[in-house]
Formats: sequence, C-alpha cells, structure tokens
Amino acid sequence: MAVYKRRYNSYAGSLTPDWSRFYVLTRYAFADLFKSRAFVIFFILALMPTLGFGAYIFVANNKTVQLILQMRMGDVLAVESQYFLYFLLSQSWLAFLLNCWVGPTLVSGDLVNGALPLFLSRPFSRAEYVLGKLAVLGILLSCVTWIPALLLFFLQGGLASGWLWPHLWMIIPIVFCSLTWVLLLSLVSLSISAWMKLRIVATGVTFISFIIPAGIGAIFNGIMRTYWGDLLDFPQLFQAILASAFHDEQFTGAARFDQVPIPMAWATLVLVCAFALFVLNARLRAREVVRG
Repeated sequence: MAVYKRRYNSYAGSLTPDWSRFYVLTRYAFADLFKSRAFVIFFILALMPTLGFGAYIFVANNKTVQLILQMRMGDVLAVESQYFLYFLLSQSWLAFLLNCWVGPTLVSGDLVNGALPLFLSRPFSRAEYVLGKLAVLGILLSCVTWIPALLLFFLQGGLASGWLWPHLWMIIPIVFCSLTWVLLLSLVSLSISAWMKLRIVATGVTFISFIIPAGIGAIFNGIMRTYWGDLLDFPQLFQAILASAFHDEQFTGAARFDQVPIPMAWATLVLVCAFALFVLNARLRAREVVRG
C-alpha cells in the first residue's frame, strides 16, 4: 500500500502517570529475571530459611509438639530479639548473594547494547532511571529480609498470647536496619554495573568489593593492633548495628571496647552509600543526552 494511502492516528490509549514512570524499567527487568529458571530456583532457595524459622515458632508455641519431640524450651533459643537478630543476619548474606546475581545485569546491559542514551534522550530523567533500577533490587532484597521477618514477627505475636505488645519496638530495627543493608547493596552493585560492561566482571567486582576491603581491614588491625580497620568490613558493621538495635549484649555490651562505635558504623555505611551514588551519577551524567 502506498504511503499516502495509509491513515495514521495518534495514540489514544491511557498514559503512564509521571510519578510511576520509573516502574516501567522495573517491570521489564522483573520479566527478564524470572525468565531464567536458575534465578527462580535460587530465589526460592533464598526464601526457604523463612519456612524453617516459621516452623520453629510453631514448635515453640505448641506444647503438644514439644512433648512429642521431647523438647524443653529452656534448652533452645526462645523467640525473642535474638531470634530475629539471627534470622536477619542469615538472610542478609542471602540478600548479598542475590544482589551479586541481579545487580550487575541492570545497568551494564544498557551500556553494552547502547540503550542508555535512548532512555535518557526521552522524557525520562536520570533520577527516574536510577529509581527504576533501584526498585528491582529493593523489592527483591526486601522479599528475603524485612518482609519475611515481619511475617515471622506477627506469626509469633499471633501464636503467643500477650507477646506482641511488649515486643512491638522490634518492628523499627527489623525494617530500618534491613532497608539500610538493602540500600547499601543496591547502590554499590548499581555503581559497579555502570562502570563494568561485562556482566561476569561486574559480578566479580561486586562480590570482592565486600570481601577485599574486609581483608585489608583485618590486616590493618593485625599490624596496628587496633579495631578501626573494621570500618572496611561492611558486613561486620551491619552486624554491629543490627545487634545494637536489638539490644544484644553479646556484641554491644558496655564492657566491650574492641569494636567500632555504633555511630561510626552508621556514618561509614552512609558515606559508602553516598559515594556509590556519586559514582553512579557521574557515569550516567556522561551518558545523558541533552534535550533542547
């Protein structure tokens, strides 16, 4: 058919609201991720510890099951603040592995395929681009950290009479500390992904960015006979912050002077997040297309 015989009509469908425009990137990223059978299996495995912790809560609050298993609750860990501390510590490492899998693919693919200038040349800001990519990691890592922790918290509150109200304060450290760890992992992996075009290289750098500094800090501590090298051990800092938030005396007792002060731990993680965001912004600014 000749061009002049075609009848072209403008798009008459609904438009995506400006406030949720970033979620377009998030939706398509999730579609690509869950096409991988290996990723789906790994994500399910990351959720499996929650079932184990949930089963323990059921046993801890069921006298009949305790009698059948010949268990006494005095011999095992009670469902108190330490229980949720250990759960979040274990899930934080699974979130780290999940982040190493997903994070390097989010920005590097756009760089390799030349899609980033196409995104930024349209009415789509750098902030919306970062938010769309950040939402992918934020949702995934939340699904293995604070969301299942809250489910376990309310499960315990529902099974143990009179337990919920005295322990309501634990919701704040569960959510706030987990989101801090999620934000740290997400920003570091996105900043590395923006500078590394090869996925395997970005994955390796993301992994060692949490391992190598910790080793350097341990060497510094051994040589200088101090504990300030722990500022480079980000998982250790998160563990100290989490233990302090849950009032665990094993890590934050008043008699301990061999660890980084909690305010310094917080300041270090905030500075790392700010630096990662600065590096990411610098890379995206260099790729931005100026629109007249």
